[in-house]
Amino acid sequence: MRLRTLTGPGVVAVLVAALGACSGDDGGVPVINIYGSTADAGFEKVLGPCNEAAAGRYVIRPNLIPSDADSQREQFVRRLAAQDDGMDILGMDVTWTAEFAEAGWIRELEGEQAQAATEGVLQPPIDTATWKDKLYGIPRSTNVQLLWYRTSLVPDPPTTWDQVVQRSEELKSEGEPHVIGLTGAQYEGYVVGFNTILSSLGGTLVNEDSTQPTVDDKTVQALEILKSLATDGLASASLSNSQEPEVFAQLQNGEAAFAINWPYVLSAMREADPDVAEDLAWTKLPEFAEGTPAKATLGGMNYAISTYSKHPGLAFEAAMCLRNPESELNGALDAGNVPVLREVFEDPQFQEAYPMYEDILEEMETAVPRPKTPLYQNISTIVSSTLSPPSSIQPEDTAQALEEKIQDAIDGKGILP
Repeated sequence: MRLRTLTGPGVVAVLVAALGACSGDDGGVPVINIYGSTADAGFEKVLGPCNEAAAGRYVIRPNLIPSDADSQREQFVRRLAAQDDGMDILGMDVTWTAEFAEAGWIRELEGEQAQAATEGVLQPPIDTATWKDKLYGIPRSTNVQLLWYRTSLVPDPPTTWDQVVQRSEELKSEGEPHVIGLTGAQYEGYVVGFNTILSSLGGTLVNEDSTQPTVDDKTVQALEILKSLATDGLASASLSNSQEPEVFAQLQNGEAAFAINWPYVLSAMREADPDVAEDLAWTKLPEFAEGTPAKATLGGMNYAISTYSKHPGLAFEAAMCLRNPESELNGALDAGNVPVLREVFEDPQFQEAYPMYEDILEEMETAVPRPKTPLYQNISTIVSSTLSPPSSIQPEDTAQALEEKIQDAIDGKGILP
C-alpha cells in the first residue's frame, strides 16, 4: 500500500491515456478498457495471456491513472457521473464499493457470475466487494499489515501492544534504537492504523447501515493509545509526517525497533539493505485488548464492471482472466499484490517469496474492512484531519469532535476539512 505522487511526464501520460481511451471497437473487435492496476510491475505478464485467451473476440486495453487512491477516485467519479462508456473494468480501492454501488455506477454480480467471482476466494476480500448483501466486485488483491521488528533489538516477538511499548521503553532507557514506526501523517494510511486499533478494541465508527456514528469508550481508548505513542517519546519525531516509505526508512536507518507496515517490507528491504533484511522478523499484529486477537484493517483492490460499459459480459470475462490463479501468482511475485485465491497461498513459489504467508492467512481470519458506507471518503477525511497531528489528540474531546463531525457528514451538513 505504498503511495507515490505522479508528476511531470506521468501526468501527461495519464491525460493522454484518459483522452485516448474510447468505447468503440478496434477494427471491429470490441475494446475492453481497464483502469487501475495497469501500472503494476509485471502487468504485461498478466495482460498478454488474457488477450491471447480472448482469441480475437475482444482486446483488453490498459489505461493509466494516477497512482494515489484519492486522485484515482476523483477521476473515476467524474467520468462515471458523466456516464462515460469508455470505462469497462474498474480497479477499485476496497473502500469504494458502497459509494459506487449506491450511486449506480457499478454492476451487481449475480448468479453464475457471482459464483465464479467468489469461488476459492478468502472471505474477507469478498466482504470488501459486498454492499447490502449484494456482490459488486471481483476481489483481485488483499492486504493486511504485520508487526515488523529488528531481532538484534527484540529477541522475542511480542504478542500484545503493552509488550511492544514495554520493550520500546527498555530500549530507550538503554540508549538503543527504540522507535515504534506507525503511519501518522494526515492521509489514508493514518486512518488504516487508527481503524486497526479501534477495531481490535471492539469499536467502530458508524453502525452497519451508516445512519449514525458509534463513537464510544472504545474510541477514547484507541485515541489514548495514539496520544501516548506520540507524546511518550516512543514514536519517531517525524510521526506526523510518516507514511509507509518513512516507516520503512525508520527500520532501515536504525531508528525503529518496531514498525507496523505491509508485507512488501521484506522484499523491499532485501533490495534496499540486505544486512538489515537479515535482522528483520515479523509477527501478527499485537493484541490491543489482551486475550483478543488484533483485527487488521484490510487493504487491496477489486475489479468492478462499469454500469455504462457497452460490453459488460466480455468485461467480466476479461476481469476474471486478470484474476485467475496464474495472474494472481504473477501479481504477487512481480508487484507485491497479496492474492485473494486460497490456492495461490499454497503455491511453493508464493510461499518462498512470502515466508510470512501463514501469518497473513491467520490475520485474515479476523481482519475487518474500513467503515462500509457510501460516505467513506468524507469519514476518512474527517478522521485523518481530526486526529492530526497525533500529539494534539485529547482523547475525550477528540472523540466528541469525531462523533459530531461524522454525524454532520451523515446529515449532509458542514464542510469537509
